[in-house]
Amino acid sequence: MNAFEKLKELFTHFPGIGPRQAERFAYFLLSKDEYYLEELKSLLTTLKKDVAQCKECMRYFAKRADVSICPICADNTRDETLLMIVAKDNDLLTIEKSDAFRGKYFVLGGIVPILEKDPQKRIRLALLLSKIKKQDDQKAKLQEIILALSATHEGEHT
Repeated sequence: MNAFEKLKELFTHFPGIGPRQAERFAYFLLSKDEYYLEELKSLLTTLKKDVAQCKECMRYFAKRADVSICPICADNTRDETLLMIVAKDNDLLTIEKSDAFRGKYFVLGGIVPILEKDPQKRIRLALLLSKIKKQDDQKAKLQEIILALSATHEGEHT
């Protein structure tokens, strides 16, 4: 398999990208100059270095010096008695843009397909339960947990 075919195959693993779209991406990259490709390569190389995962809510955020929690979790004005559980980082960002929720979040990392025999492989259930138990032991106990999951069979199953 040549580099073009490998690249197409790699793109098909992106969410929502099928074989035809993956091929379009590969042709697009072929049409770009060397500077563009070098910049893309550099960004991909540094991505994991520049982004961290929050130890509290599990969302990705731009790394800051020696900070292990995201700005949302570090915000003392947020209501710690409210916890919204979302499937992905994008869901959290969408809710944040609406400015309708001022509590804390937890990113499950996905949803559980209906036929999944081991949901622990798909979502961060153990971490969520640990977070809820830890929060219960603190003075600001959880009063409400909101499940903000998709209105699909998989979302309902999760």
